[in-house]
Amino acid sequence: MYEQSQLPIREDLRTAHETVWRKIATTGSYWSGENRVAFIREARSALTCKLCASRKISISPNVVDGEHDSATSLDPMVIDLIHRIRTDPGRYTKTVFDRFVSTYSIQEYIELVSVVASSVVVDTMHCALGLTPPDPSDPDTQKPNGYEPAKIEDGGAWVPLARHDQSRSDLGFRRVPNILRAMGAVPSAVSLFFSCFKNHYSMMGVPLDLRQSQTEFIAARVSALNQCFY
Repeated sequence: MYEQSQLPIREDLRTAHETVWRKIATTGSYWSGENRVAFIREARSALTCKLCASRKISISPNVVDGEHDSATSLDPMVIDLIHRIRTDPGRYTKTVFDRFVSTYSIQEYIELVSVVASSVVVDTMHCALGLTPPDPSDPDTQKPNGYEPAKIEDGGAWVPLARHDQSRSDLGFRRVPNILRAMGAVPSAVSLFFSCFKNHYSMMGVPLDLRQSQTEFIAARVSALNQCFY
């Protein structure tokens, strides 16, 4: 990745993105490698989807019906979820979530979100550099085993949360943030997303003249401009 970039790319970012790209194509605990690669294609398709564009300018996305411009043969419910996550996450409601988990498991939901979010990190980096997003890796053909033990608890969220005392030192965090806990029911989903994301967020050891507080200020301003209110 990034061989065509006109700007220098930190080696840790390059390695993280290359690693997560290969992992996405690997069968997870709840979705096959083929499905996970299809999630990437569907997330990209959402950016030019006419239905998503109409929903985006509507007072509520739920008042606009129709079919998505799809790039895959995934279940329409899965396609709808991916398109909502990719194009209008700020108005994603519990009604949509409840409808999805009435058919699929919460673990399938979490793994799907992790794959889509990880692919967006890689795609956005490429677009910011003026590069064409990379082709997905060839998926493996194994079947998901449907089981992944996790230490979770009810924290009043839509999904069960990883326990506070669950160690995540391997991801480089000094404490367990809530966004990490929200994927806690599927530890491999946590590892997939944060092994890619943490290199962008953490400024520890990065050769910059900006302090962590200045970096946080810039990130908060960019998030506000992008209407990312988390």
